[in-house]
Amino acid sequence: MHSVQHADKALHNLHFLESISVAEFADWAIVALFYRALHVTSAVIHARDGNHGTSHSARQKAVDRYFSHNNAVAYEQLYSRSRLVRYDELSAEEAEYDRLLKSSFLPILEEAQRQVPSIT
Repeated sequence: MHSVQHADKALHNLHFLESISVAEFADWAIVALFYRALHVTSAVIHARDGNHGTSHSARQKAVDRYFSHNNAVAYEQLYSRSRLVRYDELSAEEAEYDRLLKSSFLPILEEAQRQVPSIT
């Protein structure tokens, strides 16, 4: 995928998030929020001629390289939390999704948009 394709996929994930009830499906909303972050960060990495590899650990290293320390940590938190709600926990709450959206995802998105203004 290239920068534009990742930006399109991030928008696709947003449309999915807008189509579900976060109150009812907070676990899946958290997973989709992480994948939205994955595609937002990947769009930036590609736009800067970087390579994010194919594994989550390689992608994290690329995020560490191309994003601020705080947003690299926020990305890692989104990844970790999405794994927990997928594999280990029985449920998640809407309040947790809202917290992750505000404290982790939105700062990543804002930094990404400063680098690639077309990302939504």
